[in-house]
Amino acid sequence: MKSAWRAIAMAFALALSLGLSACNWDDPLPESQQSIRHVFVITMENKNYADTFGTSTQNPYMQKTLVPQGALLTQYYGTGHVSLDNYISMMSGQGSTLETQTDCFAGFNDIVSTGTTSDDYKLVVAKDGKGCVYPASVKTFVNQLDEVKFTWKGYMGDMGNDPTREKGACAHPAIGAIDNTQAAQAPSAAVPKGDQYATRHNPFVYFHSIIDDQAYCDSHVVNLDANLENDLKSIATTPNFVFITPNLCDDGHDGDGTGAAGKGCVDGKAGGLASIDAFLAKWIPIIQASPAYQKDGLIIINFDESADIQVAGAAVDPTTNKMTYTLNLKGEACCGQQSGPNVTRPMDATLPASASLDYKFHYVGVGGDRTGALMISKYIKPGTVTDTPYNHYSMLRSLEDIFQTKGYLGFANDKSLVSFGADIFNNFKK
Repeated sequence: MKSAWRAIAMAFALALSLGLSACNWDDPLPESQQSIRHVFVITMENKNYADTFGTSTQNPYMQKTLVPQGALLTQYYGTGHVSLDNYISMMSGQGSTLETQTDCFAGFNDIVSTGTTSDDYKLVVAKDGKGCVYPASVKTFVNQLDEVKFTWKGYMGDMGNDPTREKGACAHPAIGAIDNTQAAQAPSAAVPKGDQYATRHNPFVYFHSIIDDQAYCDSHVVNLDANLENDLKSIATTPNFVFITPNLCDDGHDGDGTGAAGKGCVDGKAGGLASIDAFLAKWIPIIQASPAYQKDGLIIINFDESADIQVAGAAVDPTTNKMTYTLNLKGEACCGQQSGPNVTRPMDATLPASASLDYKFHYVGVGGDRTGALMISKYIKPGTVTDTPYNHYSMLRSLEDIFQTKGYLGFANDKSLVSFGADIFNNFKK
């Protein structure tokens, strides 16, 4: 009897073993977008697609070294003008307010919410359409990452270089105060490197859901040069999501790329696409050499908006002697982009640049014009080119897909919006 039971048990064990083998339980799962577990977003400033990826001679590293490595998104668009509302779009899906569309020059003011829209987007309706800092109830992409247990950090160029101007972590003005980082600070004896940090290029500090916990914000929004290279040394110390904002020269905002007298940055560098190229030539190889990138990384290089701004006129008020420049912002968009509940298009808005100068913006369209973007990963075949229209909301939706967060935020929840797809991610193992 014992022999019979032993034979039955051996037969069952053999069958189970064969069954497990047939199921290939030890085989790795097929690769997909969810195989990507480290994303590096580097956002540059104010450049047109045709120049950046075509006619410019200032950025040979980007054009001749980086573009051939990955996917060129020829129809990628900004979502607003002049800067801040684009960064808000990328990280929250929220549309512009009257103040974020002019970089909150009037002050770092709270958005007083009167509710949210009743559509799929659940956008904040701001009192009088104004405000800069979103209530704690408004989620961002990094709040979503926290919920699904992925890590993140924002790395900010020059943040804290001048401690009398801003902190070295989670730097932002006090609520209601004027933002004193709107212009770059030249090197001096007190601040040898100068300070070209811009709060308006740091999306994380415009949300109470991040800044209300000071320790949390300080540990997640940090100085670039002091932290990134060290964090990249191991997979364990590399955040799953990395957002990099260079300083006002390295991101191409300031300077024209020539470095000629009066046309460069406050630190003497060329600025423009030349400084963008130098920044990328330094940092891309460092990122690509990191264990996290080599294992499952993705690099996204985008631009907040294009430089398609036309001077329509200039006038001096004879009473105040104040100059006003009128600028037309074409605002081309893609992907059925809407303007949101707090602004309309077309419309005019005034940005008081100084006591003697105002900019009057005439917003024609809702978007930020065509900028193009570049994506690099082992999951992308080198030399890929896609003409599919994308924008910052598309990127947010795609990031939410990659990390499988709970739902889509704001305009990223537009059911007609296209996420990054097989036109880009075309090198997965089956």
